[in-house]
Amino acid sequence: MKIARQGGWQPIGLGNNIRRRRKILGMTQRQLAEGIISVPYLSLIENEKALPGEDILKLLARRLNTDPETLMGIRDAKKAEQFRELVEQARTALNYEEHSSSEKTIQSLRDLASTVADPDMLVQIELLELNLLEHRSTPEQSEKLLEQFEERWKSALDHPAVKVPYLRIKGNIQYRKGHFEKALHHYLAAKQHLPEITDDIEKGYVYSNLGKTYVLLAHPSMGILYADKALEIMNRHDRLLEVCNLLHLKGTCLCHIGEYNEAILLFERIIRMCNQFLLCQLFASRAYHGMGICHMKRGNYHTAIRLFHQSIRVVSPNKLPEWEIGVVHQALGYTHLNAGNLKKAKRYVKSAMRRLKDRPNLYAECLVYLGMIHHAEGDLRRFEFCYRRAIDIFLSLGIHEKTARAAQTLGEFLSRADKPYQAVRYLKIAAEHFSKLVPTVDFDSELPGWDKNERQTSKTTQHRIV
Repeated sequence: MKIARQGGWQPIGLGNNIRRRRKILGMTQRQLAEGIISVPYLSLIENEKALPGEDILKLLARRLNTDPETLMGIRDAKKAEQFRELVEQARTALNYEEHSSSEKTIQSLRDLASTVADPDMLVQIELLELNLLEHRSTPEQSEKLLEQFEERWKSALDHPAVKVPYLRIKGNIQYRKGHFEKALHHYLAAKQHLPEITDDIEKGYVYSNLGKTYVLLAHPSMGILYADKALEIMNRHDRLLEVCNLLHLKGTCLCHIGEYNEAILLFERIIRMCNQFLLCQLFASRAYHGMGICHMKRGNYHTAIRLFHQSIRVVSPNKLPEWEIGVVHQALGYTHLNAGNLKKAKRYVKSAMRRLKDRPNLYAECLVYLGMIHHAEGDLRRFEFCYRRAIDIFLSLGIHEKTARAAQTLGEFLSRADKPYQAVRYLKIAAEHFSKLVPTVDFDSELPGWDKNERQTSKTTQHRIV
C-alpha cells in the first residue's frame, strides 16, 4: 500500500516504523539523528511529513540495528499468506459474535506484524481492532479510539484500502447510536471509493450496511437493492455467515413492503442452512424472529408468539446477546398487546426496556408500546408521558418515520382531549416529518381501540452490522 507524496512514493507507516523501532531500543530522537540528520528533520520523517533518501534510510536503519527493508515493511510470501488467513479468522469470529476468539486472533496478528514491522499490516490490524472494539465498547468510547487511529495514520487515510473500512466503522458507530442518517452519510462516502479497492468482502460489508440503514430509514426498496448487491459478492466467495445475514436483511425488507410469503421463504432458507452446514444458531434465532414478525403483521398472533419463543429456545443459554433478547421481548409485548393480553404485554415491554436501554431507537419504540398499553388501561397521563419521551428521542436521532407516527398519534389524542394548542404542536411535527419520507409501516399511529379493523403491526428488530 503506497501513497503519493512530493518527491516520490512513500510507504505508509515508514516514519511510524522508525519511531516504533527507536522507542523499542530506548533511544531519543537526538540519539538517533546525531551525525546523520537534524532532530527537526527526523521528527518530520517520523510524522510521515518527509521522505528520507536511500542513503539516510540506510544510516538510520544501521543505528536502529535493522535494515531498510524491515523499516519499509517488506515481508515474504509465506508471512503474507499467514497474515491473510488470520485476518479472515478475525472477520469470521466477529460475524459469530465470538469477541474473545477475535481478540486472540488479532493478538496473533500483532505478534506476526512485530516480526516484520510492516505498516500495511499495522493499519489493517488496527482497523480490525477498531471493528472489534466498536462491537464491544460504547459508541462514545469507540469515537475516542477512532480519533486516536486518525492521529496515528493521518497519511494513510487518503488511501482507498484504508479509507473504505475507516468510513464503514465511522458509520457503524453512528448506527449504534441510532443516528441512521449520519451512518448513511459515512456508508455512502465509503461506497464512492469501492471502485478503487480490490477487497470484495469489504465491498460486500459496505453494501450490507447500506441496506440495513436504508430499511431503518423507511426505504426498504433500497434495502433490497443493496442486499442483492452484497449477496452476489458473498455467494461468489462462499461466505455462508454473511449470506445468512443478508438473507435476513432482504427478508426484513420484504416484510416491510408486505411480501410476507416471500420473506418467510427466505427466513426458512436461513434455518435450513444453519442445520445443513452446522452454522451458529444465532442466525436461526433471527430467522425465527423474522417469521414471527411476518405472522404478527398478518394478525396470526398465536403463531407469532410461538415463533418468538422459538427464537430464544433455539440458541444455547447465554449465547443470545441481551439486546437481542430485548428485541424479541419487544415483539412479544406488542403481539400480546394486539391480542388483548395487557398484563403479558406490559411484562414483556418492560423487560425489553431494561435490555435496550443502551439502544435509544429501540428503547423509544418500547416507550411507544408502553404508552399504548397505558392508553388501553385508561391511564392517559402515563400514556402521554411515554409518547412525549419517545418523540423527544426520535427527534434527537433524526428518525423521521417514527417521529411522524408517534407525533400524529399524540396530536390526535390531544385534539380529542380538547387541548388544541398542544395538539397543533405535535400535528405540525408529524406533518414536517411525514413530508421527509415515503412512509412504511413501523408501529401503528392509531391506538388500540380507535380503529381495530385498520390496525397494522410493526417491525421491532434492529439488524446486526459488520
